[in-house]
Amino acid sequence: MTKFGWLVFGAILLVIGGMTAFFFFIPKAAPAPEPVSVTDDTLEGQSIYVSGEYGFSVRYPSKAKIEETFSASYLVSDSWRANAPASATGTPLLAVIAYETKSDNSFPRSYAAMVRISVSEDKNEVKNCEKATPDANETALPDKTLNGTVWKAFSFEDAAMQKYVKGVSYRVLHERKCFAIEKLAEGSSYKDDPESADDVSEETLDGAYDALDAIVETFAFSTP
Repeated sequence: MTKFGWLVFGAILLVIGGMTAFFFFIPKAAPAPEPVSVTDDTLEGQSIYVSGEYGFSVRYPSKAKIEETFSASYLVSDSWRANAPASATGTPLLAVIAYETKSDNSFPRSYAAMVRISVSEDKNEVKNCEKATPDANETALPDKTLNGTVWKAFSFEDAAMQKYVKGVSYRVLHERKCFAIEKLAEGSSYKDDPESADDVSEETLDGAYDALDAIVETFAFSTP
């Protein structure tokens, strides 16, 4: 091989060696994280309600009845929250009626277990948002943390004319608005009908009420 040929051969070896060193010794970039996706199993039997206007989401059983207004009953008004003063203003956002039964001759004559979500910008409701409502038999409970937000909690109950209501009102000030999440059960306590195969046990009714906690726990604001 001529002198020129050896020079060319040496230059090629240097280039190959440099490229090998480059690929072996440069820092390796960390692999990009795989995107997290929601699988069908994660939300099996559930639906999601998202409010872009008020910045929250909540999951609920797909079989539940959904309403964006509140219906009044004997002991529960259609006001923005269960124990709001008559003069208070607010906006019902979502009612998730997870369990409901009605009958003319079996127990109970009526029963409904639901979660209601609402908001108020009423200056008095905002001011007193995280306080027990006077003359409403609200009892303060330990604070409740829902996905990073700490809510004040108040239990309440009432009964009259063989009807009753019980529930828990969770309230928080968020972005200068008073938000309320209320789990409640309302029903008839009338028991003078003869026993029937259509009767629903107290255990079933209590279980429907307790199951509302699973809905409440999924509530999350878009921004803490």
